[in-house]
Amino acid sequence: MKNISFKTYRLIDLLILTGLLVIFEMLTSIAPSWFSEKYYISLFFSLSLIVLMRWNAWAIITILAGTVVFCFQNQGGLQNYVIYIVGNLFILCNLLWFIKGKKIFKKNHIVLFYVISGYLFVEIGRSLVALFFDAPFFSTLIGFLGTDLLNVLLTLLIVFIVRRQDGLFEDQIIYLKRISEKN
Repeated sequence: MKNISFKTYRLIDLLILTGLLVIFEMLTSIAPSWFSEKYYISLFFSLSLIVLMRWNAWAIITILAGTVVFCFQNQGGLQNYVIYIVGNLFILCNLLWFIKGKKIFKKNHIVLFYVISGYLFVEIGRSLVALFFDAPFFSTLIGFLGTDLLNVLLTLLIVFIVRRQDGLFEDQIIYLKRISEKN
């Protein structure tokens, strides 16, 4: 089997994870109409936080793609696009967790705080952007927090499961070095 370069590996991985998010966002925005439900389940937080762990700021690709598909599927106006795109980028503030390294996430329950902080960063970000469109900050924040509560609980479950799998919830540079040292 031919070896691929690191850049190719990263590109393929980002394309797969971004593609999964786009497909799930398309399906989950249509699904409520199938069941006459008002609940919206999204894998945005799950996949964004996983990609952020794997590729750091390269997660911006996944975040933007998932957000644009969400807004398009929900027929959002320009204001919605701005609120969601800029607000969702606040999840990149979770990069601060990596200052001390990523190894702490493998053995520790700090991943709980990683997920919750990502959720809070996004909701605060969206509310701050909405504030520029004259939306009241606190009521908007409470609305966003309530709307995504089910999604963050799902994200906690997914991340706790995924981090148990070797290499899935791990910085890919560290993972590839570890794997090459074993060989």
